[in-house]
Amino acid sequence: MGNDKLLQESGFHLSVSEYHCDPGYLLYGNYCYHLESEDVKSWQDAEDHCSRQQGHLASIHSQEELKICVIQQSPTGISLWMGGHDSVTEGGWEWTDGSPFRYIRWNAGNPDDYYGEDCLSILINNGYWNDDNCEYDRGYICKRRGEKRHFTLVVGSEEKP
Repeated sequence: MGNDKLLQESGFHLSVSEYHCDPGYLLYGNYCYHLESEDVKSWQDAEDHCSRQQGHLASIHSQEELKICVIQQSPTGISLWMGGHDSVTEGGWEWTDGSPFRYIRWNAGNPDDYYGEDCLSILINNGYWNDDNCEYDRGYICKRRGEKRHFTLVVGSEEKP
């Protein structure tokens, strides 16, 4: 009872922050993901589109992120562009968003640089990655930081006469 009286007399506020995504995007952690399987583009055109949406082609950093944000959203049997590329240095894979390229899930025999393949696509039927010809038209996955929203609950003090 003493604590209740203290709260009533002194008041308090509780602040909560959460991330939000626009319609059509999936929230995972602090990021929003949008899969586009019908409006196919070359790798660079897909990256340009994601950039205009304040994001990049998706970088993936864990098995869970891959499963939730890519595989569960995607139609089976297609390949999609992701943000990985080795166009700066052959074999020096990096993400377009600048994040570390640590988690890897290459399909058997890949990357193989077959005829100069420099862009990363994901094979949805098995979730493995392929180095691919950047000029092919494919669906793609954009990733951008979610919008942080703040909520505050204020419980004021009671004034006693």
